[in-house]
Amino acid sequence: MSSGPVPGKRRQKPPAVRSGRPPGNLAGQVDERILDAARQLFLENGLAGASIDEIARLAQAGKPTIYARFPTKEDLFAAVVARNATRVRSGFGGQAPSGATIEERLANVGANVLKGLLVSDTIDFMRLSVAEVRRFPQLAEVGRMARQRGTHAVAQVLSELAQSDEFHAYPALAPDRVETTTGFFLDLVVGPLLMRALFGGDLKLLRAEIDTHVARSVAFFLAACRSGGIT
Repeated sequence: MSSGPVPGKRRQKPPAVRSGRPPGNLAGQVDERILDAARQLFLENGLAGASIDEIARLAQAGKPTIYARFPTKEDLFAAVVARNATRVRSGFGGQAPSGATIEERLANVGANVLKGLLVSDTIDFMRLSVAEVRRFPQLAEVGRMARQRGTHAVAQVLSELAQSDEFHAYPALAPDRVETTTGFFLDLVVGPLLMRALFGGDLKLLRAEIDTHVARSVAFFLAACRSGGIT
């Protein structure tokens, strides 16, 4: 016996599906899913090898939703780079350095920065960014902004240290010199291990070197600050 609609009874319509941009409290979740999916596929396949179709499928988001936020794949890549830089910075920014002396506090700052950077997916993404910058020069601006964020976080720490009783012995920590001094600090304390990691160094071995390298580099850095060698 066929089971058809009951005469006189109206069939209920399925609930309407909302389209368009999600409410504000859900939009951030969509953005995070898109960026997470893009990061994963960029790391696996490179910028050229990752497609918006794959990113949409993995993020469970429609292509129009992605394009409404990121008009091009390069814009999406730049957004992932910027978010990665913000996350790295959050690992060492905004925290008062511990230690009884300037040397101990700077050593803690340097060690925290390196521990945040020398992580496999962070290094992999930095390598990918460097590899793609020639084809997409706009990525250089993203990299410059990322370094500025890190520099600002370290400069804040150096400015706080400049308020200590030991400040008078370190003329390079004067407020009008902090920006330049911060650049030297990053180049001397962070740069060597970071460059070795980017060129394929074993991250486990490099992380094991952090404390020794930072202690030696900070001692040299402060000697230059004390003598006026950094201006």
